[in-house]
Amino acid sequence: MYSLKGSIYNFKKKRSKYYADERYVTQQLLKSLPHRQYAVISDLLLPNDGQFRTSQIDHLIISIYGIFCIETKSHKGWISGSKAHRLFKQILFRNSFRLTPNPVEQNNSHIRTVRGLIGERLKAPIVNIVVFPSAEKFFINGYEDVGSVNDMIESVFRYGEKVYSYEEASKMIEVICQFNIKKPIEHVKHVQRVRAVHV
Repeated sequence: MYSLKGSIYNFKKKRSKYYADERYVTQQLLKSLPHRQYAVISDLLLPNDGQFRTSQIDHLIISIYGIFCIETKSHKGWISGSKAHRLFKQILFRNSFRLTPNPVEQNNSHIRTVRGLIGERLKAPIVNIVVFPSAEKFFINGYEDVGSVNDMIESVFRYGEKVYSYEEASKMIEVICQFNIKKPIEHVKHVQRVRAVHV
């Protein structure tokens, strides 16, 4: 029987503490998702024609059940999110901090990049998931698929109807990996462009 098991990728090479949550999410995805049906691709840098010219995607799952784009945030404490106000906040030691950019909207820009590269092969909307592995409590109003690592896994498993054949999923994996920019200097340039706007 055909399998995606040979198509499990993890391009994460960074070892600083800042990226510990991303590595942890990758590990949990690989541990929880059956390798025959799901491929996990981490730390992608894909070209686009937007403001930053590239999209850095923490985790992309390509499976026979659909495609899932995951944004990992390392914020601790309590997380509140309001779709009506397009606003996320971190509440830590009785202090409130606005999260900029809005992680759901940030991930939507990543999804647009993936959608543009996959093109007509896409049969269903790409699922937007935002995960906070280190947060303690969530107060989310209006947004779906935002929460803990366990919430993330549940969100993925909620999609159980087959959408793609193994051949179709494997082809999309191949396309994404062909476009992935692996040069470390390009990752540095991407971070610099983003920080010039949001910091």
